[in-house]
Amino acid sequence: MTDTTVTALIEVKVAPARGQGFDRIAERIYRFDEVKALHLMSGGYDLSIEVEGKTMLEVAHFVSDKLAPLDSILSTATHFILKKYKENGVILKEEETPDERMIISP
Repeated sequence: MTDTTVTALIEVKVAPARGQGFDRIAERIYRFDEVKALHLMSGGYDLSIEVEGKTMLEVAHFVSDKLAPLDSILSTATHFILKKYKENGVILKEEETPDERMIISP
């Protein structure tokens, strides 16, 4: 079975609302159906958002049409997940298919 979704991690820099910090903008963001996880971060950016879509273009449209236009958003950086090795504590190892070629010897 193939994975039919594209997953992206989006780094977001935010101008927090006076008196409400990051909670107000976080609430607006986590209500989008595309958002699967949202975390307040320390370091170079404020929020980490995990987003799923059917295609990379669909995720790009989410960022450009829904996320980036929000008033408090200063910048975004989108990283597409190309391959998952481990998720939720489970190692995701592809099943090795047996070599079904016929052995030919001289």
